[in-house]
Amino acid sequence: MSDSVEFRSLLEENLGKELRSDQIDRIVAFREAVLVENEIQNLTRLTTPKDFYEGHVLDVIHLEKSGLLELPALDLGAGMGVPGVLHAIIYAPVGKKTWISCDSEGKKADFSRRMIDQFHLSGVSAAPVRGEEVLGTQSVSSVIARAVGPVGRIYGWIRTRSTWNTLVVLKGPKWEEEWAEFEKSPHRGRLLIDRTYDYTVGTEEKRRKIIRLRRK
Repeated sequence: MSDSVEFRSLLEENLGKELRSDQIDRIVAFREAVLVENEIQNLTRLTTPKDFYEGHVLDVIHLEKSGLLELPALDLGAGMGVPGVLHAIIYAPVGKKTWISCDSEGKKADFSRRMIDQFHLSGVSAAPVRGEEVLGTQSVSSVIARAVGPVGRIYGWIRTRSTWNTLVVLKGPKWEEEWAEFEKSPHRGRLLIDRTYDYTVGTEEKRRKIIRLRRK
């Protein structure tokens, strides 16, 4: 891609001290694949080097830094494969089962499958089904949800499944309002906040938060 050099420079400038050059190479290659696929199906509106870095890469970096991720994990509504597939591309976690990337849109799940093959990701799979269907047959340590809806809706989808205990959500500055709504819902008390991790993104210091919830 014409701006891959710019994207690589951005990664090296901001992440060069914590990521190896081969990890940066893989992030660049992943973005290039996303941009090509984006011409066929709508994977993301965050396509510029800055937007892709701040809107996708940093969420994965901070998910790893937070210490809130427990594998194996189900990436619920994974879209183009963030955070699950991209996390595996960057960090290559070891295990027979590390990530299940799940999206009910078959074309998105197919893209994740191709990324799994392209980057030779071990222990990672992609399923073109809803998350609750996966949880009907497979156990995971964490369910990870990013930009798929409010926590009440997510819990409503998966609450009847006994194959998970931890829900990790990636949220913006309106999390407190969202949690307050959940606490007024019929599901109040069914989830407890275990730990949170705060970070900011960009020169505007946009606030983001990762929350680990445990089911009671």
